[in-house]
Amino acid sequence: MMELLQKRENGKIVMCSLGNFYLAIGKDATLLHNLLGLKVSCIKPEVCKVGFPICALEKYTELLAQKRYSFIVYDFDQKKEELKILESYEGKNKNKLTNRNINCYICSKSTQKYKKPDKYILALSKLYEKELEKEKIEERKGKRKIWFQSKNKKTN
Repeated sequence: MMELLQKRENGKIVMCSLGNFYLAIGKDATLLHNLLGLKVSCIKPEVCKVGFPICALEKYTELLAQKRYSFIVYDFDQKKEELKILESYEGKNKNKLTNRNINCYICSKSTQKYKKPDKYILALSKLYEKELEKEKIEERKGKRKIWFQSKNKKTN
């Protein structure tokens, strides 16, 4: 899910709540480690992750905003299996890193395999569907407005 969100939000640092923590993975984790000094661990072979408690969100988003880095924060509701955008900031600095890890010994020697849970992909698809619905509604409103304007011109 996080990798798909990173592709969608190209250049922004993507953070998502999972349980009592906000997590960032891959190149975003590497950048947060370099910028803010957050501790890095492995989420799967050669992919880093960083996390911080929910109560520290404001602290870290303020630091990123001061450094003018673009970011987006998602909230994952495990009961509804839905994603919501909590906060977004459009700064002039983008994440241009390509490394998904910091080439540490732990990552390079990791043999543990991880499965991708389906509930995260489901939440992402629900978010996409909601956005598409909103776009369709706006498009219909625009067409309806044009239709009413043309109808009023004919009757006048």
